[in-house]
Parts: sequence; C-alpha cells; structure tokens
Amino acid sequence: MFEKFSRSWELMGQCWDVLREDKALAIFPVFSALAILVIAGSFAMPVWVLTHVTNAGLAPGSTTRHPLYFLMFFFYLVSYGAVTFFNTALVAVALKRLQHEPASVGYGLKIALSKWPVILLYAIIAASVGTVLRAIEERVGIVGRLITGLIGLAWTVATAMVVPILAAEDTGPFGAIERSVALLRDTWGENLIGNGGIGLATFFAQFFAFGVAFVLFSMMAQSNSLPFEFLAASVGIGLIALVAIVSATLQTIYSAALYRYAQGEGHWDGFDKNLLENAFSVR
Repeated sequence: MFEKFSRSWELMGQCWDVLREDKALAIFPVFSALAILVIAGSFAMPVWVLTHVTNAGLAPGSTTRHPLYFLMFFFYLVSYGAVTFFNTALVAVALKRLQHEPASVGYGLKIALSKWPVILLYAIIAASVGTVLRAIEERVGIVGRLITGLIGLAWTVATAMVVPILAAEDTGPFGAIERSVALLRDTWGENLIGNGGIGLATFFAQFFAFGVAFVLFSMMAQSNSLPFEFLAASVGIGLIALVAIVSATLQTIYSAALYRYAQGEGHWDGFDKNLLENAFSVR
C-alpha cells in the first residue's frame, strides 16, 4: 500500500513539472471556478423563492418538491456542462503538450467548442444521475443514503476517463462512458486505490493552506490595522484558492497522461515509464 501511494506521489511531482513548464494550463480551472460562482449566484434567488413557495404549498407531512427537483436538475446541467467544457479544453492542450506539440489556451477552447453538443448531452446524463440520487437520498434512511453514496462514488469512478475520451475521440456521451468503464476495468483494476495517493497529496497541501490562512486570520483579528487585515485576508484566501487551482490542474493533467498511456501511445519523456506501468494493474 505504501508503495502505491509513493508511486502516485512521484507521478504528481512529474505532473507538476508539466504544469511548471506551461503555467497557462491553470487558466482552465480558473474559468471553471468563475463559471460555477456565476451559476451558483444566478440560482441562489430562484432556489430561495421556490423553496419558500413550495414549502408553503405542501400539505403537513408531505415531502413532494417536484419544482425544486426540476431546478436542481437544471443547476446540475449547467454546472456539469461548464466544468466538463473547461476540463475538455484543458485535456486537449495537455495531450498536445504530452506529445511535445505546441498548443495554446485558444486551441483548447476551440476543441471544447467543437465538442459542445456531446458535452451538453453528457451533462444531461450526469445531471439526471445526480438529481435521481439526490431525490432518493431525501426519501430513505441512513442505510439508503449510504447506498446512494456508494452508487454516486461508483458513477464518479466509472466516468473518470470521460473527459479525456471526449477531448481525444469522436464519440457520443454513452460511448464515452462505456469507453471510460472499459479503460478502468482493463488497466486500473485493484491499483485504483493507489492513485488515491494523489488525492492524499492534495489533502496535505490544502491542510497546509488552511493552516496558514488560520494563522493569518488569527493575527488579523488581533490587529487594529485595516491595511494589515486586508493583506492577511487576501494572502490567506489567495493561498487556499491557489492550492485548489493547482490541484485541479494537476488532476486533469494526470488523467490525460493515464489516458494516453492506456491507449498504448507510449510515454512522454516527462513521465517515467516504470512509474506509469506501476500506476496500472492489468487484470
């Protein structure tokens, strides 16, 4: 187990080298985060109004909230669509970089735009799954919630390679999901948990960022200087945001590298072949 996490840590470090060589790749998670903020802000007021109107119209003991589920589905649809769009753009550029070919932010956006019908259809599928799981979760007990949680986790794992497939192949959403499951089944196998080491590295980085932010906020609370308070708050929030952006970028670069290797296209010089081979476990 330790060796699996160690290999994932080394792969994360090599993904960092890719990002360091092309820092513009981090712009895509920034676009994605800004889109989510705008979407969340746009839905805040409708959700608040609809929640109060729906609750007021419910009979005692009733739990039917069809209008809310419709709004939830639409929120998921727009959110998944935005995230998948920018991730597809990032993977498109990353795949080019992994092949030593030039690619710009504009290139990634162009590829994502050319894939927008498929991205939209995939977002509809993902939003439907998310809405159904949420509706079930609200109607079952703790055991049912655990089951729906496991189903949601299985869905996340099964679709882990969808974005690289959308970026690199001409296929529909169902075909992308099927291909993702096949790649995971044929290559990741039991070693999937080893790749969780990348998530562990991200956790430690985030823990450090939150720790620094906490110290700065504590100092800010004891200070009577408005400029220092503003500076401390800016540094703390900026550090947390930076870790989140870098983490999201590295995860997507990593998925692009794994997809390329799973396709049998060899390995990029920036990635150690043995490390990549050990990151997979063929059944």
